[in-house]
Amino acid sequence: MKHWNELEDSTFFNKVFTYPVEIGEITLFSVTIYNDKPNISLGFDISELPDAPPKKWIPEEFNTCRIGLACEGLSDVRISNIPTREPLKMVITKHENFYFLQAKSATSAIEFKAKYISLCGPSVYFNDPDSACY
Repeated sequence: MKHWNELEDSTFFNKVFTYPVEIGEITLFSVTIYNDKPNISLGFDISELPDAPPKKWIPEEFNTCRIGLACEGLSDVRISNIPTREPLKMVITKHENFYFLQAKSATSAIEFKAKYISLCGPSVYFNDPDSACY
């Protein structure tokens, strides 16, 4: 897959982004693993900003866009050196019966197979570069 816009549940995403947004570098915010069912949720920031934001977003200052993925029917999960502050390069490959997701940097990685992947978000916020949490 080349674009976030191709994923399931991307209707709102496609309203606020009027162009194809390439899957690529992310800044990981959260990883939630559900032990009682084979699901993982990922939350992360992308560098692109919506070009057609809803009216209620316009008065607010924002410089960061956060999206996420809900991944179900997992197998072959591998996670190393997470948490990390390094950007990760994400690649999603669609096969006949599953998706293969990889998010990697030089020192960290998340990878797994999932039967279903759906897009969550987007939301936007102001990320203060002078903040201690940046």
